[in-house]
Amino acid sequence: MAYNNRTDWKDHVVARPKTYTETTNSDGSKTFKDSFGEVYQQGTPQSATNFNKIEEALQHISNAYDMMESIYQAELRDAQDRIEALEAKVSALSSS
Repeated sequence: MAYNNRTDWKDHVVARPKTYTETTNSDGSKTFKDSFGEVYQQGTPQSATNFNKIEEALQHISNAYDMMESIYQAELRDAQDRIEALEAKVSALSSS
């Protein structure tokens, strides 16, 4: 099964690093507000939907690998059985 549900991930890029503006409230407490520069590129949302697509793709890859490994092991056992049978025939022919 081909994975064709790709997310084109993008970094969130701003003109300058994130800073905070501090405001002193009337009760003496302080409020901090995020201050960003100009957004050059909106980043891809980090969401369960996007991360679950990754998890699903990894599951498909894992299943495909397990299937390939099982087929390989079965073919290897078959080849070993055939080699043993041929070696027995060669041994029987050599001893005659």
